[in-house]
Amino acid sequence: MLKHQIIVAFRALWNRKTHAAINILGLALAVAVSILVALFIRDEWTYDQFHSKSNRIFRAWVKEDWGENKQFFNVATPFGMGPALQENFPEVEHHVRIHKFGTQVKLGDRQFTETLTVGGRAFFEVFDFPLVKGTRDALSTADGIVLTEFVAKKYFGDSEPIGKPLSVQLGDEFFEFTVKAVVKTLPSNSSVRFYLLISDLNYPKLMSQEAMTSQWFNVMAETYILLKEGTDHTHLERKFPDLFRTLIGEEDFNKSHYTVGLQPLTSIHLDTRFPAELAKVSDPKYSYILGGVAGLVLIVAGINFITLSIGRSMSRAREVGVRKAAGASRGQLMRQFTGEALVITALSLVIGVLVARLCLPLFNELSGKQLILQANLFTIFYSAVLLLIIGVVAGSYPALVLSRLRPAAVLKGKITGNSRQRLRQTLVTVQLILSVFLIGSSLVMTRQLNLLQNKHLGFDQSHLVVMQLNIPRGEGLAKRISRGFERAEVYKSELHRLKTIEGACAASHDFANGSWVEVGFTDDHGTYRTFSLNVTDELYAPVMKMEFAMGRNFNSDDETDLRRGMIINEACAAALGMSDPIGQRLPGKAFGDHEIVGVLKDFNFQSLYSKVSPLVIVMDPRIVLQGAENLNVGNNPVPKIFARVSGEQMTEALSDLRSAWNKINPGEEFVYTFVEQALENQYQSDRNLNKIMRITTTLAILIVSLGLYALVALTMHARAREVSIRKIMGASSESLLMLLSKDYFLLVVIAAVVSIPLTLYIVSGWLQTFAYRVSIGWDVFALATGIALALCAAAIGFQVVRATRVSPVKTLKEE
Repeated sequence: MLKHQIIVAFRALWNRKTHAAINILGLALAVAVSILVALFIRDEWTYDQFHSKSNRIFRAWVKEDWGENKQFFNVATPFGMGPALQENFPEVEHHVRIHKFGTQVKLGDRQFTETLTVGGRAFFEVFDFPLVKGTRDALSTADGIVLTEFVAKKYFGDSEPIGKPLSVQLGDEFFEFTVKAVVKTLPSNSSVRFYLLISDLNYPKLMSQEAMTSQWFNVMAETYILLKEGTDHTHLERKFPDLFRTLIGEEDFNKSHYTVGLQPLTSIHLDTRFPAELAKVSDPKYSYILGGVAGLVLIVAGINFITLSIGRSMSRAREVGVRKAAGASRGQLMRQFTGEALVITALSLVIGVLVARLCLPLFNELSGKQLILQANLFTIFYSAVLLLIIGVVAGSYPALVLSRLRPAAVLKGKITGNSRQRLRQTLVTVQLILSVFLIGSSLVMTRQLNLLQNKHLGFDQSHLVVMQLNIPRGEGLAKRISRGFERAEVYKSELHRLKTIEGACAASHDFANGSWVEVGFTDDHGTYRTFSLNVTDELYAPVMKMEFAMGRNFNSDDETDLRRGMIINEACAAALGMSDPIGQRLPGKAFGDHEIVGVLKDFNFQSLYSKVSPLVIVMDPRIVLQGAENLNVGNNPVPKIFARVSGEQMTEALSDLRSAWNKINPGEEFVYTFVEQALENQYQSDRNLNKIMRITTTLAILIVSLGLYALVALTMHARAREVSIRKIMGASSESLLMLLSKDYFLLVVIAAVVSIPLTLYIVSGWLQTFAYRVSIGWDVFALATGIALALCAAAIGFQVVRATRVSPVKTLKEE
């Protein structure tokens, strides 16, 4: 029986090749989209779950509340946090402190600029990063270093890396390390990431004993702890206050409302309530949006399936009547038609998987992932669910309708299709609503990203190259900055001789590379305030092509500017209530002697997700640092060199920069970044989302167009006699075209009206994440409706024109 039903199903599909092909193609495209999105969502929601002890790993966080506007929330913690937790609570099995910084690595006569990660001795007891070579106790000694496959290949090529020496700069000195392990390329869904890893036994070479043990308000490292089996982390958290009251002191503990908590490792990636630190945090809205879009595409393809099946029901009614008259039961007929639906779905699933595999490299590039499509339990289960949902749900209604027909009425031709016609129109309208919504959403996203890309930021980022100077750690923040500017002066003097370099300057911060140093202070009226700090030279504003709202730039020939000069931005003047700040000082008693000499027009030194905040620029950081109550160092403040290069001589300019670098910093790797590219990368997730939206919108529209094309063909076939009679009665081709297509165009208009509130609600929520955003005007919906109308016209126009050109004599003779 099953074999017979399958044969009949394939025979029925072969007899209706065009409609079967449209259904299979539409479903295959929808399946491919849904598989790719499912892989993306699975990767996002399974972050860090590859660790066998992931349910017992937690990251510590710290909160301080000193009063109004004095709340601090960090997932970076004091260096003493991990040891204190493990020593005082038996529930803590291991702790790992993770800290990163830029440094120099030597291999023979070659020198590289690298980001070094310092991890705990128990790193491989806590985390399950698989080793390619070496041992998991590689960090048990201070001289052990662990490399990833990429770095091992970069340094040693195909030769054996284990046991090979590397020199790493810690502070002012280079120390010898031995490669003791090579880790397999880290999974893309890992919050903990590194390239070179050394033991925390090296911390004494980087900082004082006091910083490592007793500075509880200085946060720098991420602290992870592994709890023993059966430990409830919420119960453990209740024990923390007593410990830290003792460690910090009763008075400071009560003043700061010092709170320590634990965040599960597996929640780090998608929990936006916690600030980002070393671990990447992603907004779960991207998963929701992509999942919703994939669902919409599946719905559109499913509606195509139903509408075409209903449209073919009249042509198959006689078949049903004969089968029933021959003794076929309703259940047999339902199984037959549901089987046909499952056959179509199975074919679509196979083709969809192949399309998804072909498109996976492009999708990985758009999503920034390293997704792999494998025949594992997840893909098999997901494919089976798709097969059942689409095949059974989408095929059940046509099967139910056809199997319910009465043989006597069918064979006499006494059946009507008004109810099916209404259902068909409703389903087509739903398709069009979803299409107009997707078109409108894509248009708004494109406009928003164009705003981000084209908005003037208050400075000229074109042809601007930035290079990070390497200044060893130690000696204090102000000393490191001062030494950096001394080296910067030497490098700038070389660049100023080059014809390919239009200008060069130095500053402690670049763009799109973390937040600038944030300074907190209490003003003369007792109000707590914050501002960002940048240390620059006198060429910073001219090279960046920034404009002054009032006052002047620094003058390096003026000793007072070097010692006490200060420039603020308009946002800072407004926040402090200064209408004419020139000659005034910041309203904080502890700041060093200074004078505001200029006010820069606001420029976006942060991303466009946030408004321009107060900014202070000085040449001597000691003016500010001595009066700061709180410092938040989110970006390495060691000076960077900015060079504006000639756009017409880009290759020569980069070569000149490299030559000058090698002359001033012999042996150090030359690493540069284009500011313009770094700024664009801030919005890469949104840009990729927009590209995915455009692609899926195009696919959805294609599926709808194919469905409309086939549906109109069925409609024209059913109304062939009506068209012929109207032509005999004198109706023109133009009037027939209007008559036969007006219903579909009316559906587009209805869909556009219904989609407006849906688009406004969903897209407005996405736009709220940007401080600078476009408005959603009527033109968006007009354009979306126009595109939908044009696509409908293209989809149905050919069929309608062909129907009006058929000879009425031929049609009536066949009838």
